[in-house]
Amino acid sequence: MKRYSFFLTLLAAGLGLLSSCTDVVDVDLPDPEPQLAVEGNITDQPGPYTIRLTKTGPYFKDQELPAVRGAELVLSDNEGVTETLQETAPGVYQTRQIQGKIGNHYVLSIKAEGQQYRAATEIKRVPGIDGLTQEFKRNEPGWDDGIYAFYNGPELPGVGDYYRFKIWLNGELQNDPDDLVVRDDALVDGRYIGGIELNSDPLQPGDSVRVQLLSLPQDYYYFLNEMFTQINNVGLFSSPPANVRSNVVNVDPNGPRAVGYFAGTAVRSAHLTIQ
Repeated sequence: MKRYSFFLTLLAAGLGLLSSCTDVVDVDLPDPEPQLAVEGNITDQPGPYTIRLTKTGPYFKDQELPAVRGAELVLSDNEGVTETLQETAPGVYQTRQIQGKIGNHYVLSIKAEGQQYRAATEIKRVPGIDGLTQEFKRNEPGWDDGIYAFYNGPELPGVGDYYRFKIWLNGELQNDPDDLVVRDDALVDGRYIGGIELNSDPLQPGDSVRVQLLSLPQDYYYFLNEMFTQINNVGLFSSPPANVRSNVVNVDPNGPRAVGYFAGTAVRSAHLTIQ
């Protein structure tokens, strides 16, 4: 049984297989101009916080993306704290002192390859997790017999909260395309959220389950939703690929654009060892 209801309708009726002679035509597609790609966040947990800068590459070429070295990154908050990040590895920049706080706003300034970019974010509130529980299922429709883990915790009153769930099973982050799980509180505002299934296959005694609940700014929630749509945009009737939004903006409106995201999140965690 799959724990989240993302449905993909497959329209296959009436389609047959056609056999014929096929001419193969090679199409020489021009490579797009590389863009700055930004990946990083700041949380309410102790740092350091990491920002990665790379350049985008051709879609159909499986190659390591080049790191952007020698950039100048400055992170500041609404309390007047400012810090210049240090490049600790090619294209990897880290903080040393600044501490993320719920309710604070942050601005990341990037000077790279003659261009200046800016990204703004905030750290939103997050509820606590009451705990994870386990339950043995036997002879229940839609379930394989075995042990399942469940999430339990409150949702804060007041519409406008956005969340991401990250799940580790035996230390391995569940990172398949359909494991990108983001939710808003429009239908569950202020309610207790109990019994959310965390594993699709039965667990064994000694297995470990870890969950992180992350609060998201609204724009980052939409970014992740768009990314989920593009990742799962496959099949015969998939729609044309579309650009995913970014909060990294070139100060010069006529300058090259950037992709990726710099986000603020608050994090709560819970762990369960199956008995």
